[in-house]
Amino acid sequence: MGFSIKDLMNAATNESAVETLEKDFKEIRMDYEDIVVTDQNKYSMDEIEELAAGIEMTGGLHEPLILGRVNGEYWLASGHRRHKAIEMLVQGGADYFRMVNCRYKDMSEAEFRLHVLIGNAFNRHYTDYDKMMEAEEWKKALKAAQEEKLLILERGERVRDYVARVMGTSAAVIGDYNRINNNATPEIKEQFKGGAIGVTAAAAASQLPENEQKEIAERVAAGEDVKAQEIRNMVDAKKAEAAAGAQDVKIDKQNKEKRSITEQKAEHMSDTDTSEEEKGNARRLHALKMLEKYYIYMSDEEVGILERMLEDCKRRKREYGLEDVGQTV
Repeated sequence: MGFSIKDLMNAATNESAVETLEKDFKEIRMDYEDIVVTDQNKYSMDEIEELAAGIEMTGGLHEPLILGRVNGEYWLASGHRRHKAIEMLVQGGADYFRMVNCRYKDMSEAEFRLHVLIGNAFNRHYTDYDKMMEAEEWKKALKAAQEEKLLILERGERVRDYVARVMGTSAAVIGDYNRINNNATPEIKEQFKGGAIGVTAAAAASQLPENEQKEIAERVAAGEDVKAQEIRNMVDAKKAEAAAGAQDVKIDKQNKEKRSITEQKAEHMSDTDTSEEEKGNARRLHALKMLEKYYIYMSDEEVGILERMLEDCKRRKREYGLEDVGQTV
């Protein structure tokens, strides 16, 4: 396909290497209206009138537009501002600017997306919000490149690392952009887009519940300087509260399990699983049952002993205020 990630990395990190990436492009001259402008270019285009005036004064474009021929169509990969300026001139009556010099190359959609990103890499002044959007586009483009086998990650490599490299920043910053883009409320994003809140503060805020994010956004919108450290403290407090709650749940669960085990043991206790007191009572009861069976063989003296024992037991019952426990038969 004439495309390599090594060339891509060089082009994205070194402006002079763009020519190397585009060495296989062919020249073509065509009507600007035949060029397809896709929605891949998400950046604002300012000062178009000034650019159109410059093109008119110099008699045309000094640099050709860069196109990708995708499925037989010529898609604009680089030169969106110049293309817009040409459109403005033609619509203003200068029809002789209609035909423009271009360079093109056959591309897949994934390769085209990468070229759009490279084409914008050295031509714009980015805000932090623009960088966040660019990071998201790079992530999507590189994942699409993975699917087409244009990018094969080595063991331990991440798409995030590639995005950080081509944007000249760290993987941690790319992580902050991802958190803001994925988790921040529209209110926080709006303040971030306007520059009222920075990357670190917005990324920290994105970890809070929606209602607290909205409160922070309202404070910022009202002109208050909400520091990133204050927001981090709020996040830490939430984490500590969640950890304490999780510990309470864990302890409660353990207590319930202990009670359950004790109850199960009590329910399934066998005749042999008795206390010493229960064993003693069983022994007495057995002796009484045997006396009922063999009482005819007792002497008068033995009967007298039993009668005195019975009177003594009744006395103890009255003194201790005990309840009857049943009978032997």
